[in-house]
Amino acid sequence: MSLLDPRAPLILGVSQYDVDFVIPRVGIDVPVGIDPFLLYKSRDSEYRQLHGYLLEAFGAGIEAIRHRHLEEAGRILDFPEVSAIGMGYTQRSKRGSGVGSYLTGLIIKTVLGSPSLQERGIRHVEEMQLLSAGIGPDRVSDIAANILKRFLIEYTKRQCVIWSLPVKNGVPVNHIYDVSSGQWTDSYEDLPVNPDDGSPILLVPRRMVRVLPWINYDDFLRTEFNAYLAAKRQAAAKHLNNYVKEQSGQIESNTKPHVTTVTRSDISLVERYVRSREQHSTEARPALDYIDEDACIEAEKLKARLAAIQPGREHAVDYQRLVLEISNFLFNPELIDGQPEVRTIDGTERRDIIFTNDSDESFWNYVRTTHDGILVMFEAKNTNELGLTEINQTATYLGDRIGRLGIVVTRRPPPETVQRKVFSVWNDSAPQRKVILILSDNQLRELMDLRCQNGSPTKWMQNHYRMFRTSVQ
Repeated sequence: MSLLDPRAPLILGVSQYDVDFVIPRVGIDVPVGIDPFLLYKSRDSEYRQLHGYLLEAFGAGIEAIRHRHLEEAGRILDFPEVSAIGMGYTQRSKRGSGVGSYLTGLIIKTVLGSPSLQERGIRHVEEMQLLSAGIGPDRVSDIAANILKRFLIEYTKRQCVIWSLPVKNGVPVNHIYDVSSGQWTDSYEDLPVNPDDGSPILLVPRRMVRVLPWINYDDFLRTEFNAYLAAKRQAAAKHLNNYVKEQSGQIESNTKPHVTTVTRSDISLVERYVRSREQHSTEARPALDYIDEDACIEAEKLKARLAAIQPGREHAVDYQRLVLEISNFLFNPELIDGQPEVRTIDGTERRDIIFTNDSDESFWNYVRTTHDGILVMFEAKNTNELGLTEINQTATYLGDRIGRLGIVVTRRPPPETVQRKVFSVWNDSAPQRKVILILSDNQLRELMDLRCQNGSPTKWMQNHYRMFRTSVQ
């Protein structure tokens, strides 16, 4: 048994603010879960493909039930708790009760009891919350974590390389879904482990977690089902008689067993609600409330480390790593999956840091559409004076593959010759304009202070971009 505070992080040496993933804790679950809707609405093709995998697997299970192949359905719809992600709603420990076979039985019973569901299928696995009294947000996260476990394994390995996290070779990982065969497999992987029991740790991107799924039972009850009850009451008022008065208790019932009995028989209630949630998808944002660190303390730590790094080639790697951390602190979860040392296939070009722009913020959405790319490149130049060579190099990287906006981060404000050069890059790249924005250490400090004060680094970047555009024109 660990003597550490159960809320202590399992991943040491990094701050939750500065990394792309949710840091699990020693003895309790982080009170969030994987929300498949954030995959559905993502601009990242990999995330959208992951959502497709969820629907394919679940759809195969429903199809087996429809043909009364219940043993096959039980094999497919087998979703035990994935304690390796360290997420959930239990307050006592990271280990919940064994729910795999129980959840499988619930799903099969629910689908069997709803011919309309068998016919329609599902658009989102979260719909099961609206159809079964025993399925809640935690079970939705379990379903997603099981089917997406291969992705989580590879993502964890990548993050361990980026952040130099210790791993153990050949850790057994069971129940991994193979999307090509539709089978569950076991494997041995090089992963970080819980020091208490040697169990694997799987890291989950911050971009795909929420406290409650965007499609959730409480919201459904408050909106669509309350409207349904109001319509029932109105219909009853037109035909008042003793029988209606006797049955009014049934009409008004909003206990979950009653609600799910209604939705299984009338799937259109679920359909209307889901369509409404899809139409408001831009409002579905990842959770940040689980981060219990002090943003101002973290800002001061990052500023101190920035001041301690000396300019020069020998410290270039340290500067690049710190720029990645600061960028995560400022812009995650709008810019996600930051990866350093990104090389082209032939190895001829190396971009310092590449982020995926999966933001709903108006500025980043404008960048994504105006400058033709879902990727945003950051070049970290640990030099006292930025030169024309660095600007030419950055301009060469920008284009169809990663978009036409790049950010150069460097130690000092650029000299006038460099500023004229970035204007020249804009003018010479018409009609598909390339934009190079430059951030100095002082501006990074300003942005971190703004983040400490609950200000918006994105709004600051929008103004920085506007100054560039007005100056160049």
